[in-house]
Amino acid sequence: MIKTPVAIFTYRRIDNLERLVAPIRRAKPKELYLISDGPKNIQEAALVNEVRTKLARLIDWPCQVHKNYAKTNMGLKERFSTGIDWVFKYECRAIFIEDDCIAGPTFFKFCDELLERYKDDEGVFSISGNNFQFGSKKTKESYYFSRYPHIWGWATWKRAWNLYDTQISDWPTRRSTSWLLDVTHGFIISKFWKYIFDRLYGGKINTWDYQLTYASFKNHGLNIIPSVNLVTNVGYGADSTNIKKLNKTIGVATSSMQFPLVHPKRFVTDDIADSRIDNLVYLHPLGRVSLLIKSILGII
Repeated sequence: MIKTPVAIFTYRRIDNLERLVAPIRRAKPKELYLISDGPKNIQEAALVNEVRTKLARLIDWPCQVHKNYAKTNMGLKERFSTGIDWVFKYECRAIFIEDDCIAGPTFFKFCDELLERYKDDEGVFSISGNNFQFGSKKTKESYYFSRYPHIWGWATWKRAWNLYDTQISDWPTRRSTSWLLDVTHGFIISKFWKYIFDRLYGGKINTWDYQLTYASFKNHGLNIIPSVNLVTNVGYGADSTNIKKLNKTIGVATSSMQFPLVHPKRFVTDDIADSRIDNLVYLHPLGRVSLLIKSILGII
């Protein structure tokens, strides 16, 4: 049984609910927060309600259930940011998981232990269940620190979420400095994030998670990445909001974390591991060329 509250985000995806709930049932959190986006139209309303009804039925262990259900569709940016705001009105820490993410057997225990260990360490920003190193990072330690907060199954504290700004309001001030280059240690990846934050600030991207990366960068956050992958994302395809096609980070098999945990001795980000994430997740050959051309032309 874990001590940390768990928050579940749902929308209209019903096929994975049993697989989503099964590891949560094993963890038996005493507090459960259900956050649901509303339907976009009448046709979606029945499915959204079916998801809510089925999820409630699957919660069959003793716990306090809190519900935050939107009447109409809020979209990713508003639904996630307001949902997390709502959880932290009542809690000082929480574990978050979406309806397209399936946790392995040790994810919740991993987060639970580290949330307690680092509760007063303001340098630690988040805990992730994702590892996309594909065995290239060999270590005897149970986790490493990254500049990136991976959020397909993750956890954090109210103190860290308080640093989050949906609008990234101070971006115009930071944009003209060398700040991003100092944080990312790479010219092309710094240009990538400059491009992303330009679009985010300009309202051209409807999401919530790039703002989390911004907050982590801004506050030199250390994000815990497990030595093995603990959560798999199975959500892609035509019905998915963001991920339409299968990519290398989708469907990565989960492994079990070994306990007791072996903690890193150094509190620094692993730049080699982060460079692999730069290349795997954010940059591709055509993207590199495009960013370089835009930089030469002064577009970014």
